[in-house]
Amino acid sequence: MIERAPFSAVFGIGSAVEVKNNAGAIIFGGTIDSNPKTIDDSGEVRTTRVQCVDYSQIADRHLVSYAYVSDIARTWYAGTIIKDVVERFFSYADASENIDVTNVADGPVIEKAVFNYIPASQVFSELADLAGFVWYIDFEKRMYFFDSSSNAAPFGLTSASENWRDMRITESREQYRNRQIVVGGNSLTEERDDSFVAEADQKLFVLPFKVGTALHVYVDTVEKTLGINGLDEGKEFYWSYGSPTLTAETAPGAGKVVKLEYKGLFPILITEENSAEIMARRAIEGGTGVYEAIADDTTISLQETGVMFALAYLRKYSTIPKTIEFGTDTAGLRAGQLIAVNIPELDLTDDFLIESVNIKDYGGRINRYKINAVSGEALGGWLDFFNSLARQSQNLRLYDDEQVGILRENAETINVSDAAETDNTGKPESRTDLARADFGETDWVHP
Repeated sequence: MIERAPFSAVFGIGSAVEVKNNAGAIIFGGTIDSNPKTIDDSGEVRTTRVQCVDYSQIADRHLVSYAYVSDIARTWYAGTIIKDVVERFFSYADASENIDVTNVADGPVIEKAVFNYIPASQVFSELADLAGFVWYIDFEKRMYFFDSSSNAAPFGLTSASENWRDMRITESREQYRNRQIVVGGNSLTEERDDSFVAEADQKLFVLPFKVGTALHVYVDTVEKTLGINGLDEGKEFYWSYGSPTLTAETAPGAGKVVKLEYKGLFPILITEENSAEIMARRAIEGGTGVYEAIADDTTISLQETGVMFALAYLRKYSTIPKTIEFGTDTAGLRAGQLIAVNIPELDLTDDFLIESVNIKDYGGRINRYKINAVSGEALGGWLDFFNSLARQSQNLRLYDDEQVGILRENAETINVSDAAETDNTGKPESRTDLARADFGETDWVHP
């Protein structure tokens, strides 16, 4: 926006913005993210560059701290978790973000998901990635969460379609890997019982695993009291989370058999690979053909969850895709759609997943779009990929922390009242520090 002095007020940060085309259809809705201003040397001309973000940005502003566990009482689906997040965390006091969740599909069952102050946008994205779904909040604050395989673009590209220009094709192995390592946190072992023959005056017993939870302790088959070190008192034995030691308050005595029943902790280290891709790279490049990558996530506390994440990384990155960039004047494309491209002379015959859409206005007469999309041909096509995800029967887990911290503000109302008491009975002052020596009874007696 270019202005001449005197300057008018500029729209403030966070102000709502709605852009319509010549037909009156909304092509953008959101809020102002920044509005840097430049004034020329004369001080007479000011240029303001207004940058806006769509309503999906609302999900970046709210943190999620809650544990979702499917059990007999309730089954949590990916979509019902999203709806609950919007209801629970997109409101404050008597105000809300007014997000319509009518178009949020259920998706797969989530066996367990624990979020410790994670941005809602990250929650939505991870649920979408694992389920093979797409999520976004549209220009009218309607939220969508649905199967990616059903999200077809309103038109495709062909050699004769005349709805595209300046096609650019790129192949890159920038994020490619065919062997994925995931380093997680600690997972619980099955229940164990480890025994020791005590020596004289021995109070400390070293276990083969760090203790995750201690259940029972025995001395010569007689159960003894067990407490947490630093928390409990008056117990015969103590343990600490993450420590491999069991401590006796009093030495059991030489030859006594001490047995602890507990669940230990072991570090999660997962390795998964795509053997077909390794052999394909070997045939092209020689050598081992192995491309390794590592992901570190201490929130993973189950072996199965680590495997799930490793496979998800491989599904996404164990391919060298084709990325296309093209221009079009035809409206209707948006990120997350699958656009069919059939241009054999450019070796493009696949469904491409649209990753970004940029709009540029030309003189208020025409909107031109710049599209970036990626192929799924190395996975058998995006439709096959997303459909295979939808067919998975396993229940999904996200973040297996056993506890989630929740900050609460408790409001308490206290009613205080005061009643004035009137005493018209005249009384003499008898306190020595307040009585007056020159004051007689006749001066205070009521007539």
